Amino acid sequence: MKRIFFTDRITKWSFAFAASVVFYLGIPEEQKSHISDIIHTQIIDFFNLSKLIDPKVDQNRFAPDLSNVDRETAYYFNKIVRYSESKPLEMGPVYRWNKNIKIYLHGKPSRANRKEVVKVIIELNRLIYPIKIQLVQRPEDANSFVYFGSIAGYNDSPFSEIELPNSYFGHFHIKSYEYEIQKALVFINTQETSPKRQKHIIREELVQSLGFINDTYDFKESIFYQGYSEKSTFSSLDESIIKLLYQGR
Repeated sequence: MKRIFFTDRITKWSFAFAASVVFYLGIPEEQKSHISDIIHTQIIDFFNLSKLIDPKVDQNRFAPDLSNVDRETAYYFNKIVRYSESKPLEMGPVYRWNKNIKIYLHGKPSRANRKEVVKVIIELNRLIYPIKIQLVQRPEDANSFVYFGSIAGYNDSPFSEIELPNSYFGHFHIKSYEYEIQKALVFINTQETSPKRQKHIIREELVQSLGFINDTYDFKESIFYQGYSEKSTFSSLDESIIKLLYQGR
């Protein structure tokens, strides 16, 4: 299940434009920074860009101390958190949420789908404390959007933002700023999967949208197993790496 990541980028000309406007306005120094920030924000919003990562921000700011972690857990943590399908040989930064996650369900989730989402949220809240996940009823209150239905329906949804080709049973997409996840978009294909398979996909995609970005063939009992799976529970190893990222233990 491939994923797309919008890491934090913005074009150089936007900064040049903002700087030029501020310079030619000839306003007092104390106001220049404020005006520049406003222009910067407007350009980002207009072009739907992400913010620039400050080069001084440590890409390991959310990385836990693995020195006292057993070898298998440390290996699996790095494999799932630091690598991805698109860059299987390149160790990347650690992404995670640093605020509460508010999920809005859209599309056509069944009663069973909703029940499974609630079940997964309850389990994850225990593992990622003090960060909390909750369902919200209005999209304007959400920072995570989970769609249930067909690929065509997902592509047409106003809350999806990206377009998927016809080859996904599940998908997640995260947006971040300085390695802190700001927004997540999740797709659950209910048109081409059985109810049992949907339980697995719900669990896998929800947890992967928390920063667990990779799949492997290493452990068949893991929710991150890359092969076909209908597993709908976390393995003890899964729980260990989830707690490591969010609780540091």
